[in-house]
Amino acid sequence: MSAFQKTLLAFFLSLSIAACDQPGGEVPDPVDPGPEEPGDPMEPDPIDPDPEEPDPLPEEEFLEDSEGREFSYVPVGELLPNSGPGHQDTTIYRPDILFPLEDAAFLNSQVYRYGGSQGAINGMNGGQCEADNYDYPWQDTFCESRSRSQIMCPTGGHEGVDIRPATCIPQSGATHWAVAVEDGRIVGLDGSQYTVRLQTEDGTLYRYLHLKMDQLAVVDGQFVTKGQRIGKVSNDFYNSAGELVPTTYHLHFEMYQNYAPDEETDPVFDQVNPYMTLVSAYERKLRTE
Repeated sequence: MSAFQKTLLAFFLSLSIAACDQPGGEVPDPVDPGPEEPGDPMEPDPIDPDPEEPDPLPEEEFLEDSEGREFSYVPVGELLPNSGPGHQDTTIYRPDILFPLEDAAFLNSQVYRYGGSQGAINGMNGGQCEADNYDYPWQDTFCESRSRSQIMCPTGGHEGVDIRPATCIPQSGATHWAVAVEDGRIVGLDGSQYTVRLQTEDGTLYRYLHLKMDQLAVVDGQFVTKGQRIGKVSNDFYNSAGELVPTTYHLHFEMYQNYAPDEETDPVFDQVNPYMTLVSAYERKLRTE
């Protein structure tokens, strides 16, 4: 190599060294960014173009009777003011019984409403055919104040519930039939003045009061099937002296079951509140009509 070539090579080497010493003169290797970071937490989530619709709330059920009247009822145990303590028993004792009247019916007080002996207590002065007696809502009458002993009613009270037929009989002249709520046998009818008893195979007992006793469709000891006619709604009633004392036209309905308030108490066969059992039966009746 000539002296000139050596001089030229030394010149170029000095330029390369000078470039490496300058800031920023060397380009660093690219850095691996690693896995992709999630989005900025301050940024809103992307909007779903097709959000899932929430399940709709179930529609409230409205049931109507054959005349287009909407059925409703006051909660169990809530009696008319000044008419008694009531008994808040929500049990549906017999979930499959038939309602005991063929037609529409109105469950309310025969004593503390229009036409009753105590109707004036709540300002209900008038006769039993008053229109308000033949409309909804239903109202419980179990444990209504009466001079009767009842284990469910600490101070004594009404042992069943009262059911008015579809129309006021003195005004309409119509016939309204009571029917067997279950298959069973008519018992204790001979000598009974105003009560028909129906007992099922498992022992449940139903009492129908105030039917037209001289025009019954059943006899003592007869086996009847669910829905079979028993008698016509009437006003037959006798006082403790055995004297005929007509009541209002209605069906008084009782249900006897083995009942115990808790597991430690032996059950007693006595009247239980049939109100919610009848509500359930009536709603099934309206659904099928």
